[in-house]
Amino acid sequence: MKQFRNWAGVSFVAVAASILAAAPATAQEWLDKLEPRVLKLADFSGDPKANFGAAMVKWEEAITEFTKGKITFENYWSASLLNATNVLQGVGDGVADVGLVIPSYFPKQMPVASWFFGFGAALSGSTVHDVAAGGATSMEFSRTFQPLIDEYASLNLKLLNGTSTPAYNLLCNTPISSPEEAKGKRARAIGAVWSKSAEALGMTTVSIAYNEAYEGLQRGVFECMVLNPNQLVTGAVFKAVAPQYVPVTMAQLQSSSWVINLDTWNSFPKELQEFITKQDVIAAANIWKGYLVVEGKVGDAITAGEVKVNDAAKLEPVVAAQRAQFVQDMAASAPASVTDAAGVIKSYQERVGYWTKALIDEGHPIVERNPEAVMKAFTGLSSVDLTPFIQKYDTEMTPKFLGAN
Repeated sequence: MKQFRNWAGVSFVAVAASILAAAPATAQEWLDKLEPRVLKLADFSGDPKANFGAAMVKWEEAITEFTKGKITFENYWSASLLNATNVLQGVGDGVADVGLVIPSYFPKQMPVASWFFGFGAALSGSTVHDVAAGGATSMEFSRTFQPLIDEYASLNLKLLNGTSTPAYNLLCNTPISSPEEAKGKRARAIGAVWSKSAEALGMTTVSIAYNEAYEGLQRGVFECMVLNPNQLVTGAVFKAVAPQYVPVTMAQLQSSSWVINLDTWNSFPKELQEFITKQDVIAAANIWKGYLVVEGKVGDAITAGEVKVNDAAKLEPVVAAQRAQFVQDMAASAPASVTDAAGVIKSYQERVGYWTKALIDEGHPIVERNPEAVMKAFTGLSSVDLTPFIQKYDTEMTPKFLGAN
């Protein structure tokens, strides 16, 4: 795998020693020379209390404290400065210094990152594993796979962290527990990685704007949303118009990427770059934990009888086979800069497996996809402790990310 940076045999001690050897005479020297700056952060996805916003505020606070107040931030939430479709150019051009990018929105500008979006189909459906193992793998590849690094750089961007959502499922206004019941139903699905799963069940996919989806479900324009289950209780709160939750495993959104303007990044001294890199891992971990909290709220709605869990046992094998084939078919659609697509696919799946096994070894079994197990899993998410997993990830991956700066 020549396109990956080779970190075999590189220890944390060795990386730390090299950092210390190159450090200035005093820790204060670089800070004395640092010019005060206010960096603009643009987030179209929510406010500072939302999952992404809360994690990035902590990231900002750590940087401000580390720089003794010389680096501060001006935040623009809920698309008040840049929206989902102009954030890529906006951060690259310096309208904002930091922003949230969904690569699949930019297939022409980001062919490699958009291609990687297909790896959202390589998941288990078990929330803890998909969020933590999927997110861990997403960030690992985003920071070490050279064609991705080069693609971001060509857009004057550097990736800070990349995370993945829990699996998407079906949120419906009618019960569905078999391919026969799914056949002919209309489902809102935005993106081939999800629409092909719905079509495998015999459903017809429709493209409807998110802000029109609530009314569409309410009026029966379509029957299901292919969406993350936390949207039953957050965002548009679909539980009132889609109270039938069908936990069939569809792809996760992979990956949501926080980026920084490359000129801004290159203007930082090495000491600050290294500190930010460490904070990038912490921010990603906070987003993982935040997803578990928000997903856990679905359990409250189920317990209250506001949402009914449908049995997806007959649906799961159909979609699982389709997802596996989708990932393998990615080799034929790889961008030219990905010279060993089959090898990349194999490597990605191995790393998802590696991080999934780490979670299992730490006492987090993969959840079965029956109503009882799904219900139990949702209600237990708030008590899941990812600390050992995060420590393992930090120990193994942070030195590699530091070396890639």
